[in-house]
Amino acid sequence: MRFSATLLIAAALAFSANAASIDRRDLVISPPVALCIADLVSASEQLAIVKTAVDGFFSSAGYSGALAIHNLEQVLETRINKAKTDCCAVTGVITSDEATGVLDTVGLLVPKVVDAITSINGKKSQFDAIFLATSIVKTDLKNLEAATKALDTCLVNKTPLTPPEFKIQADAYVATINASFLSAKNLYKY
Repeated sequence: MRFSATLLIAAALAFSANAASIDRRDLVISPPVALCIADLVSASEQLAIVKTAVDGFFSSAGYSGALAIHNLEQVLETRINKAKTDCCAVTGVITSDEATGVLDTVGLLVPKVVDAITSINGKKSQFDAIFLATSIVKTDLKNLEAATKALDTCLVNKTPLTPPEFKIQADAYVATINASFLSAKNLYKY
């Protein structure tokens, strides 16, 4: 009996600690910033889907295989544009807690961007082997770069200047993404 009472009290304390932490997150991150973060997560999830499709692509899949990747890219582009719209709709500079949430999310997204572009670069010869496939990839990369730059600009403009580490981190993420797109631009000549 004593053991179950102790277990019950421990469970109640754990539950109330979790509830307090959930309530704290709800109070610290405003709904517009939470939507921005959710959109970034959604884009990240779609980016993983695109990367998996690119990794599995070979020229033997033909034009229809390249077109299937293009269709997945279109979904990704839509999600990035939604993130841009929702993140840019956040008024003013975000709070430190919100900046931490956004930067943590972007920190998980940046390596996925780099990996996806590395995969696309690695498959250039496969795309080149299919009539018009490389042209589609060039257009997709160009559109993704433009959408990503618009989102990056918005996020950097919303980042608080203090502490300065926020801005330094945001700028570093943007530089990493820009370098990846530059590698694709140099390879695909778009």
